[in-house]
Amino acid sequence: MDLYCPQCSTSVADPLRAYCCPSCSGPLACRQEPASFPKEHLALRPPTPWRYAEALPEWAGELSLGEVLSPLVPFDVDGHSVLLKCDQAQPTGSYKDRGSALLVRFLQQRGVREAVEDSSGNAGASIAAYAAKAGIRLKVFCPASASPAKLAQITRYGAELVRVEGARPKATEALLDHITQSDAVYASHLWNPIFVYGIQTLAFELVEQLNWQAPDVVFCPVGAGSILLGLYEGFSRMHAAGAINKLPQLVAVQAKHVAPLYAAWLQGGQDVLPFPDPQTTRAEGIALPKPVRGRALLTALRASSGDVIAVEEEEIKQGLEALGRGGLCTEPTSAVVWQGIRTYCKKHSVEPDKKLVAILSGHGLKGLT
Repeated sequence: MDLYCPQCSTSVADPLRAYCCPSCSGPLACRQEPASFPKEHLALRPPTPWRYAEALPEWAGELSLGEVLSPLVPFDVDGHSVLLKCDQAQPTGSYKDRGSALLVRFLQQRGVREAVEDSSGNAGASIAAYAAKAGIRLKVFCPASASPAKLAQITRYGAELVRVEGARPKATEALLDHITQSDAVYASHLWNPIFVYGIQTLAFELVEQLNWQAPDVVFCPVGAGSILLGLYEGFSRMHAAGAINKLPQLVAVQAKHVAPLYAAWLQGGQDVLPFPDPQTTRAEGIALPKPVRGRALLTALRASSGDVIAVEEEEIKQGLEALGRGGLCTEPTSAVVWQGIRTYCKKHSVEPDKKLVAILSGHGLKGLT
């Protein structure tokens, strides 16, 4: 897997040790072959995200905990019909299994025996599960304030948990201090582009589930932005392959208490600056004051004629209750999409036949109190 820097074109000689560009410190990307989607063959393959072999590395799916094609569940939001992509159905209860399975397999086949990760909870639990399956020792740095259920899940898989006091960025700082003194590989869901590569399968599945039609609008919670970027990359590759005839409009939803992408969007920025005064939010999974791939997020939104919506804490609570009364147990991070849909539909003319899809990213059992 060849990694390079899209900002300065530097090629990376050691994809295990260089978690960012050695020249400009920017985030890396991975070179990908043109994709194809042979419908007649896909229909005969097992119902897993790795069925899209012609669009993925040849070793995709070799490390598995039983990932599934997650269901699309119809849901009514203020009279608008929406399809909810329920990715809390993945093995560890989070969409992140798509990226973790690919990233940890990449490390495993290169002989990595010890790795570290920083996370607000879901990514740490997901990578811990796949690291356990791969026989890789993992140390996870998490905010001490993260959901106790997520922290317990990390340790259940045998990973070493390091609780770090303070806001989410403090966990990253502690990890970076650690790797300067150890030989551990940084298995970063934030920095390693192979993780985002795995999230592309969300786009592939959606198109196939919609009878090979692209949705019109896709809503997703955004912190670091791996869902948004995975969808954008996946839909773009499908469009280039002729599998769909348009890019869906991508709508990022953030919590107003920590909304750096929303602020950059309103200001017409070219990059995302650190959020000046982050506050505690129910949506802890997207409480990231500055995403690593801010430029790429803005590019994806503009290329898809997208939008960014920020929601209040009370609206997140209402989303949790509305989804729950519809039989869906999601975590607060997922619930931001409910108000995101409502706000979008008030701002835009939404025809009855418009295909609206929202991504539910994590299971509610991870954060019940």
